[in-house]
Amino acid sequence: MPLKSQYSLLARILVYCYALNAFSFTGSDFDLWGHIKFGEDIWQTGAVPKTDPYNYVFPNHSWFNHEWLTEVLFYLSYKILGSTGILIFKLGLGLTIIHLLSQLYFERSKNIMVYCLFFILWTHVVALGFASRPHLMTFLFLTVLLVILYRYSEGKRWAIWWVPPLMALWVNCHGGFVAGFGIFGMFVFVESITRIREQGKPDVILFYSLGVSFLALLVNPYGYHLLTFLLETIPRERQVQEWWPIPLWNTQFIHYKILALLFLVSLFSPARKRPWELAIIAFSVFYGFKHQRHSVLAVIVMIPMTAACFASLIESWTPSRKSRPWPRWVHVGVLVSMGLFAGFQLSHNFLKWQRHGFQIHVDPAINPVYAVRFLKENGINGNIMTTSDWGEYVIWKLPKSKVSVDGRFWTVYPPDSIIQNMVFQAGWEGWQYYLNLYPHEIILTILENQAIESHEGWVKIYQDHHSRIFIRKTEPPNSVHQKFIDHTLTYNNSPPSLAFP
Repeated sequence: MPLKSQYSLLARILVYCYALNAFSFTGSDFDLWGHIKFGEDIWQTGAVPKTDPYNYVFPNHSWFNHEWLTEVLFYLSYKILGSTGILIFKLGLGLTIIHLLSQLYFERSKNIMVYCLFFILWTHVVALGFASRPHLMTFLFLTVLLVILYRYSEGKRWAIWWVPPLMALWVNCHGGFVAGFGIFGMFVFVESITRIREQGKPDVILFYSLGVSFLALLVNPYGYHLLTFLLETIPRERQVQEWWPIPLWNTQFIHYKILALLFLVSLFSPARKRPWELAIIAFSVFYGFKHQRHSVLAVIVMIPMTAACFASLIESWTPSRKSRPWPRWVHVGVLVSMGLFAGFQLSHNFLKWQRHGFQIHVDPAINPVYAVRFLKENGINGNIMTTSDWGEYVIWKLPKSKVSVDGRFWTVYPPDSIIQNMVFQAGWEGWQYYLNLYPHEIILTILENQAIESHEGWVKIYQDHHSRIFIRKTEPPNSVHQKFIDHTLTYNNSPPSLAFP
């Protein structure tokens, strides 16, 4: 194999192994229990529910489940291989994404050093959002959309007809299709303006594809109602960290900031830059700074053009005279070092998986493992007021109970009820209002709200390092309260299994 091919192959292996290690976080996402449970319900009933059966604050409230197809895939992965199947599914998506983007890069540049630099930086940004969640499908579909747009720009006009089926699949997997359709619309607009200036007329196939793609978005269980729901809710302000802006003047999200800076530098490259590339990258980078969660989408869009243009810029700065070639032993040393580094990444990843039995693990420091076990072992069920982070864990573990809120947020719960729950959990002014607004029977809460400890209508029956359980006081005492008075409730302090679920 020629020396250049050896470098190229080893560089890709190195980057793939680095990404594999970075993406293989084995901790459970807060909402993973719900995603698998909801997928199981859909698989077994053969229907996507239109109303929610899991909450008691708004019983049978409308439910716009824009992630239903991904949840079915999560359930099938879990059914076949347990939580290991979820990890394999996640890593398969990650490696597919990085492979497609690598292909786009090497079609425009062969610079190995720039490839390793950009894709390792890219991996650090993407890894922050690479939890076992349905938004992974948006990462994949956005990458596929980019491949289609590049193929069209290379003269393969009919490749653009892959966009409508992609949109039909995307709209049933994750709400991120809105960003994908927006980027495609921007591509059609900018590319049409460019063709009018250069050739005097646009390519009508783009408008046909855009129109059919919009119709494809209606191929979902909710029809146009899903689109109107998302258009109504997307502009709302969210009290969730991943929707906060990226602060500019500190080292947070440093890898994303470096890539954004390299994009600006790459604009000075003599390499060809298509107007639609510049438009969608600028749009994506802006939203990446506006919302932390969009930084991943921004670097996916950014990487093919920016890396290739930066490589061209480096080459334009390099003296044209031939440098003295390296001795063979230097090449061998470099290749061996690259192979060893890739091997280290693989072995580190293997040891990380082995430590947790090749399964997703549940962290008791952030999940109510002990508290929910207490409820389950004592047969305590009912309407459980809890936090949004813990809601889907409770839905899985206590199927006879219902919850006040969970991670589905506005797809099920009106914004006011979410804010009311947050006010109660934090103990802010007016927190008592939430207690009497809904038929709560059990409170599973964090430690922040200390005022609840002295509330006359509730009694604390459990507390651990980060959670507490309260039940309503009744006259005469209900069965659980009576057991608490009689000291007959079971308190199990033995270490629980931390393997998912």
